[in-house]
Amino acid sequence: MSISDLRRALIASTIGGACLALVASPQDPSMTSLSVHPVWAIALILAARYGARGLLSLPALTGSLLVAEWVTGGTGAAALARISRGGDLAIWVVAVGVAVVGTAHERRKAILAQRLDAAELRATRAEAAADQLGEAALALRDRCDRSETSLVFLADVAARMDDPDPTGAGQAALELAMARTGAGAGFVQILDGSGRLRTLTARGRWSAETFWPPALFRDLTAHTALTRARAVAAHEVPGVRADDSDLVAPLIASNGRRIGVLALRRVPFPKLTSAVREDLTAIARWAAGSLARTVVVDSGPAPGTAKRGVETKHVAT
Repeated sequence: MSISDLRRALIASTIGGACLALVASPQDPSMTSLSVHPVWAIALILAARYGARGLLSLPALTGSLLVAEWVTGGTGAAALARISRGGDLAIWVVAVGVAVVGTAHERRKAILAQRLDAAELRATRAEAAADQLGEAALALRDRCDRSETSLVFLADVAARMDDPDPTGAGQAALELAMARTGAGAGFVQILDGSGRLRTLTARGRWSAETFWPPALFRDLTAHTALTRARAVAAHEVPGVRADDSDLVAPLIASNGRRIGVLALRRVPFPKLTSAVREDLTAIARWAAGSLARTVVVDSGPAPGTAKRGVETKHVAT
């Protein structure tokens, strides 16, 4: 407790003690007929509140009795005589005991405050250590990603990417994209004859509610990537929803036609860098070259534009 609070308490006790004595006994503020003056109750309260420093209220209250005596025309001798009376001295002894207990509580409070500060410091250091462990985990994950994209893995993906079955080619592209980005799920969607995206293949659990993405999926991130003809992240799309993809690259054939999208879910935010997007764009370009030979390509307008008439054609293998 600060010194200023104690000073205000002593001033208030002095004024309050004088007022109490004058109101309770205007003719005899020292209350010589009583064995114990009631004003010492204030000293007990302050001793309990402030500990040893609260004992300063004893001389302060004695001064208030003197002031009360002077106000009523007395000499103050009766107020000073109370100091030597047995009942008042007993109360003073009790006040000292209460002050000792109060001081012990104040010391315990200070110790607990120090322990709390030390615990907060340890918590701050632990949080910093956790952040460092998170960064180390990301670095280890990057190393794991590099091991997953080894030459053997890439050779297997390259062989499967040329699969005449579009589903197999799409799965190979999706596995390579997920290994590079660390995504938890993804899909490959192809434009059908009506200019709508339909799922060709999917991998991983899509969300907590559904395992597979819907066959006709209205993914705002995917449509934006297809419209802009470049890789797009969800945080770059206004009005994106919780079930929309995190990172999408369009599938663009060699003749410039947009044939679909490669979309990923639950991509770690540090993976949304330009380098990763360039790699995802390269994977999508690779997959588009294979898929354009095996799927029906929509020759109509891109999604989001005015629909003038749709013509579909099958690109020969």
